[in-house]
Amino acid sequence: MFKKRAQRQQCHCGRHRPRARLPKPPLAGIELQRQLETLAFELGGKDYSAPAQTIGDFLKGKPNSELGDVKPSYTPGITLTDLSKALPDFAVDAIREAIPAFNKKIQGFSSDDGLLTGVETRTSSPISIKRNKEFQSINTEGLFPAGEGAGYAGGILSAGIDGIKVAEAVAKSMLKID
Repeated sequence: MFKKRAQRQQCHCGRHRPRARLPKPPLAGIELQRQLETLAFELGGKDYSAPAQTIGDFLKGKPNSELGDVKPSYTPGITLTDLSKALPDFAVDAIREAIPAFNKKIQGFSSDDGLLTGVETRTSSPISIKRNKEFQSINTEGLFPAGEGAGYAGGILSAGIDGIKVAEAVAKSMLKID
């Protein structure tokens, strides 16, 4: 389903690491997201259970058959599987490199029976709905664009803060307060 290795661009300045070449279609990221979500659904058993694997087995590259001391909290449940089948090789390689490196910086971050559950995908809006100082759309009165989907946040915390500001603006508008 995924290309085995990303093509690499070469930079010879010595300051940059090689990067994967970006795909040409502008919505290729959304297509990748659909592929990841579909594959995760299938690996999870097609019943909304999440695919999961212990960290130890993932790092060793072997399929998982039983849990360790760490028990999953995800409902509706998990299906033990080989998570490397759920991601492209470049992502698997990066995660296998990152977990031990991060564990060296923060001792105890990972243990062999720790559980990886996934995949989680996320899409940020490629658009921004312009708004005025009262937080209303500049061309649609009564529309209050807010959060990540409108282009005003980059994550859950900033989306929440933006939502509070917009809610206050909506209340002021309804009460006709300047």
